[in-house]
Amino acid sequence: MSAYQLVNRHVQAALAEAAQAAIAPDVVATNLLAEAVRILKEQRQPEDVRSALQFAIDNLEDRDWEFMRP
Repeated sequence: MSAYQLVNRHVQAALAEAAQAAIAPDVVATNLLAEAVRILKEQRQPEDVRSALQFAIDNLEDRDWEFMRP
């Protein structure tokens, strides 16, 4: 099992449990993000955490990268 599969399985379970408790998916996501940042801060330097978050921010929009087209 990959790390992604492991995390995804737990995220899906958290979303299902949250739905039963009438907790919105975006609230779950906000809390997951906060926990992810907490874990990253324990393992990495602030600049590394900042870079990871900035990469995610920079790639929020689906883009058609012209140079990547066949």
